[in-house]
Amino acid sequence: MAVAGFLVFAGAVGLLWSRNMVYGLLFLAMEGMALTIMVGSTERLSLVVVAIMAATLAIKVALIPGSMFRVISRWPTEFRQDQPLPFWAYPVAAGLLLAVGHVIELLTPTGIILHRTLFFYGLASVHLGLLMIVSRRHVMSQVGALVGIENGLVVLAASVAGALPTFMEFGMLVDLLVAAAILVWMSHRIHRQFKTIDVVALRRLRG
Repeated sequence: MAVAGFLVFAGAVGLLWSRNMVYGLLFLAMEGMALTIMVGSTERLSLVVVAIMAATLAIKVALIPGSMFRVISRWPTEFRQDQPLPFWAYPVAAGLLLAVGHVIELLTPTGIILHRTLFFYGLASVHLGLLMIVSRRHVMSQVGALVGIENGLVVLAASVAGALPTFMEFGMLVDLLVAAAILVWMSHRIHRQFKTIDVVALRRLRG
């Protein structure tokens, strides 16, 4: 399970670092594969667990990255790259990781955390996803960041609760699928209407 958590964390780092949208989709698919493995390793295999694994694999490895790739592949090459990560984002990322370690030290005596390493991977992935939202300018980077944050929350929940109830896991998957579908469709419409994928440029269109 710790290996799966590390892969989600590595995917969050890759999403934040990568400028190429296609590479970002590969990192998202890797996170989805890691979460599929995590579901199978946290509970005894049963028909319900296999169904959750299949749904996770289909939604987080195939449907979401696949729909994003389908939209991106229609754009000219220059729209498939994000701007370079601003310099200030690197020390902020390091500070966030150090802060996660401090949070773990504070919470460990309470007995809330079941898996310290998994907790670090989950909370760090959430923080890196939030940093990606404020530091990246490509609209598809924003979508990928939101999906990555949800993946980090799943790891974080597993580190505290061990395993989520079945209805919660299915509910989160459906919510994520609907939200991602809407965001990908909106990204396609934004590019088609305004010929830009830069969220900074889109802010100038207000008012």
